Amino acid sequence: MTKKTKLRVWLLLFAFAVLLSVPFLIPGSAPLALVSLVPLFLADKVLYDSGAKHCWLYFLAAFLAFNVATTFWIWYVSQAGAVAAIFLNSLQMALVFGLFRWFRKVQDRIWPKSPRIIAYLFLTAAWLAWEHVYFNVEISWPWLVLGNAFATSTSIVQWYSVTGALGGTLWIFLTGIFVFLCITAGERRKASVWMAVSVATAILPIIVSLHMKRVDSMKKGSPCEVVVIQPNIDPFSKYGILPQARLDHRLMELAESYVSDSTRFVITPETFTFDINIDSPSGNSSMMVYADFFEMHPNTEMLLGALTYRTYTSSIKPTRSARRIGNFWYDSFNTAMITDGKSISSHYFKSKLVPGVEIIPYQNVLKFLGPLVAKFGGSSDSYGTQDEMDALAGRNGDLKVGAMICYESIYGDYSRMATKKGANFLAVMTNDGWWGDTPGYRQHFRFARLRAIENRRYVVHAANTGISGVIDRQGNVLSSTRWWEETAFRSNIECFDDITHFVKYGDVIGLSACRLFLLALAVTVLSLFWGKRSLRGRSA
Repeated sequence: MTKKTKLRVWLLLFAFAVLLSVPFLIPGSAPLALVSLVPLFLADKVLYDSGAKHCWLYFLAAFLAFNVATTFWIWYVSQAGAVAAIFLNSLQMALVFGLFRWFRKVQDRIWPKSPRIIAYLFLTAAWLAWEHVYFNVEISWPWLVLGNAFATSTSIVQWYSVTGALGGTLWIFLTGIFVFLCITAGERRKASVWMAVSVATAILPIIVSLHMKRVDSMKKGSPCEVVVIQPNIDPFSKYGILPQARLDHRLMELAESYVSDSTRFVITPETFTFDINIDSPSGNSSMMVYADFFEMHPNTEMLLGALTYRTYTSSIKPTRSARRIGNFWYDSFNTAMITDGKSISSHYFKSKLVPGVEIIPYQNVLKFLGPLVAKFGGSSDSYGTQDEMDALAGRNGDLKVGAMICYESIYGDYSRMATKKGANFLAVMTNDGWWGDTPGYRQHFRFARLRAIENRRYVVHAANTGISGVIDRQGNVLSSTRWWEETAFRSNIECFDDITHFVKYGDVIGLSACRLFLLALAVTVLSLFWGKRSLRGRSA
């Protein structure tokens, strides 16, 4: 391969990394994602036609550039975690693309006259299958699901209420494939056909989306007043340095400034307080402070983020995450609860845990991971979890909220279960101060806009610091706070009980892609094996 060809490849891969990264970083630039894969396909074609060796290094570098540009801010929390997350995510992307290149070689050998679009459709199915599976494994970092690129251009993806975010990934792949086939068609007639298909693929979903938004905007829900607290506590100095009593007092001061007789819920960020026995909470000092406050506001309850625990007297290990201390076992939980300080009406344990921080992946199998992760500043044990997200009800039981804790808000197929169980609105309870003033907390807030569309629910975003705000069911931001600001606000949201297609059926696109991918892979392997047997037979 000549130097000129190498330069051309690198320029194309650079263009790919830029076009795909910009929508995650700059608001309103999401349409660029629709053509972001075109330079990647062109670079691949150049390498394939030139017969270049070790091409996977080129694509690994391109995916690394994309991951670094969009998620470099992980470094502010953990240098080792950043290297692992960015490299492993990039490697998986490169492996999926490498599988596509393998399939295309097999296609050229076994089915030389078949349409070349088949290989690109195989890539689409493989990528969607990977994204779907990535949501459901313990080592999970689906922050860069390609459909998330539309988080700042929600007006054009209202159909996420049917497809979920993977519908956006499918849109990006199909548009990119058709534009690529148009550019490389050769014949003017074929190019014109692919051009028409490309334009239709890019434009029709936007038209459908704008129509859906207009229709949905006519729907009205029942009013509910909430107060959101953004305490602005430095997460690196909170535990063991700042007295919890002082934090509780300040929380109540902020709430007192905004609570009215109509306020239903005061909403805090995650892990605002700690050391609460989930089965006997009244003895906790923070709960005593909250009980005094809510005696003066009997119509109001609190959606509280807290670290809780549960003890067991079992002689054997009662749960996978249980830890032993003395003669008993206990579990720790990152918890969202509805409480008036005296009792807990309902609670939910965070279950999509951060690898290395809240969970040691596959710890029962890979027992060495606990001590190894602890050496790099992580946790040596895992928090307790539950199987599904719950809809939390207050003491009256008339309104329910789906509480997404921290980065659970990027798991659309998981968080929809709260809505399916009756949640009338959603809340994201998070601490985004770990990442500093970087794109991390902005991306997190934007992704909540996609959950609002998928579920057709208002989303209340309560951050320790970062961005707290309210998002309506079309994904429009109604209010938001600034970075590093101690504040609170009152908002009237609307509560709904209708169910979207996505809430009812889940990630149909991802599940279908898994089946298509496995079928295509099986047919390809069998055809390759059969072809080799036939060749040996003819030689004999």
